[in-house]
Amino acid sequence: MDAEDHRDYREAQQKRRAERLPIRQKEIESLSPRHEVKKLTEYQYRINGILDLYPIHKNFHNIKTNKRGKYNSVEEIIKKQL
Repeated sequence: MDAEDHRDYREAQQKRRAERLPIRQKEIESLSPRHEVKKLTEYQYRINGILDLYPIHKNFHNIKTNKRGKYNSVEEIIKKQL
């Protein structure tokens, strides 16, 4: 892959991420008012002061147990981790 191909790939990747971010943010924000949802950055949310969700790659980090991983559904990870 030459430099131009790499640049094109990165631009396409950034576009895909930008398109999916608002969809995943809304999914996380929909947990409120059932759960305390705090937006730490555009790319990180804290749920009930315990569970961090990262919408771009659907990663999570449970602060209490120090468990990390991926999630498929926001509702599913909330049930498993909280």
